[in-house]
Amino acid sequence: MDYLMFCDYCGMPKPIEEHIMREYFWIASHVYCSHCEIANVIPDELQSLALEMRDDRYGSKD
Repeated sequence: MDYLMFCDYCGMPKPIEEHIMREYFWIASHVYCSHCEIANVIPDELQSLALEMRDDRYGSKD
């Protein structure tokens, strides 16, 4: 499933593919808007979801 993240500055939606979410969002701190090119902070909730997706795919490191 793909996700949408809306820019905090211009409001444009940015589609986030599932593999990008799973592979990068758990360690990234921001994502750039494709329209205005301003960095948007990735909310903690999305980082937690991304880490959960990663754990489900690769297994937890605990």
